[in-house]
Amino acid sequence: DRFLYRNYMKINRRKFITGAIATIGSLGLPSYSYSSNPDVIVIGAGAAGLAATSHLIENGYSVTCIEANNRIGGRALTNNSIFGVPYDVGAHWIQNSKDNPFREYGEQVKDEGFDVYKPPTKWGEDRYVVYDGTQNVTGTKSEDALWKLYEEIENNMYNAALAGKDIPASDVVVGEDSEWFETAHQALGAYEGAKDYKDISCVDWANYPPYSISWYCKQGYGALLSHRWKHLPVQFNTTVESVDWNNKNIKIATSKGDIVAKKCIITVSNGILSSDQINFLPNLPAEKMESIHRISMGVYNHVAMTFHPDFFKEIGIRTIDTYLYYKIKGSNPSPRGMAGLMNISGSNLCYFDTGGDFAIELEKEGSEAQIDFTTSELKSLFGSKIDRYLKKSHATQWGSNKYTLGSYAAAEPGYAHLRETIRVPLNEKLYFAGEATAYEYASVSGAHRSGIRAAKEVIGSI
Repeated sequence: DRFLYRNYMKINRRKFITGAIATIGSLGLPSYSYSSNPDVIVIGAGAAGLAATSHLIENGYSVTCIEANNRIGGRALTNNSIFGVPYDVGAHWIQNSKDNPFREYGEQVKDEGFDVYKPPTKWGEDRYVVYDGTQNVTGTKSEDALWKLYEEIENNMYNAALAGKDIPASDVVVGEDSEWFETAHQALGAYEGAKDYKDISCVDWANYPPYSISWYCKQGYGALLSHRWKHLPVQFNTTVESVDWNNKNIKIATSKGDIVAKKCIITVSNGILSSDQINFLPNLPAEKMESIHRISMGVYNHVAMTFHPDFFKEIGIRTIDTYLYYKIKGSNPSPRGMAGLMNISGSNLCYFDTGGDFAIELEKEGSEAQIDFTTSELKSLFGSKIDRYLKKSHATQWGSNKYTLGSYAAAEPGYAHLRETIRVPLNEKLYFAGEATAYEYASVSGAHRSGIRAAKEVIGSI
């Protein structure tokens, strides 16, 4: 999503997949207390779990939503303490803004201090800069070569999917000898899908719903989501040990005792489900487990940095939310580079993001290595002035985050069809939601819609 402004006019070629969009307004919840014997238990209080819980309560059902963490939001988290400005540690882009329910909600709560806004300029008008070493090549033939290669590879991926070939993107790439090859790889793979070409399914990639330009929230996407669900009842610090769905009712053993319910909606990440941390009795069917393992988690990390405002003037960044791309020279075969978003919402905060196998490798080396790599890359572009202007740094580590074990999920080559399998309920007892089950996967809005979908499935079965 961060890269596809350039292809905005091409979206009609993508398959249109509709999803239920919940109307987001003021939430008037009925009187409610926690129950050890609710109609429904919802596991996980990310966007999917919160949407499901809200929809069920609003329709008169008793619900207990449990969360292993000590907060709501899941992978949507805004931190204000690290830098003193809103820092989206996880989800940041309000993707597909035309139909994104959180864009709508942000506009509704403007008077409560939220500012959601569309990109301040059109793509190409100071929306991005491209560097070749220390040279800014934006607007030159050299830059055009990057986009031409990017678009050719993207077209090949789409045409493979159109032909029904669920093959890895690495099978259709071109331009391996191009000096911009790794930059295009970073953009289409690591930066976009949290995976490398070899791990991206052309069909899964092409089945993503139509694209519309992302918006931003000045106060943070995580803060907006938390505000939306601030009155929703959630039981925190509660881990699930087992889910016994062998009898008429479901018995969930947790760290805070047992809960018995008629139905269960599971919204935890595929990273957690594939790690077998939750013991299902009986085991989930083989095809369900295959879908969980084959729609696997990718890794995508920020190294966030704040700079003195004069830094942006000196390097020629004239607008907020400007993307940075540069010629990446190393491959492992994952591109050993990053892409950036500069001066986010005018806060002097920047994200420099790695993804795929290189992000996994770098994360294992630790946050100091992540920051050192980023600083070194920036010095190769802007020189030693980085030391003069850099104020503070922070690295995320989503691959090892114990609540997610990854950033977001994508189908492995040959397994895009399992997107259907993963969302299928089991015996009208277990229901599955979360971004991995969503048509608009890898997004907060997709997770939200999946929670509404699962809640409606539950209601239809009671």
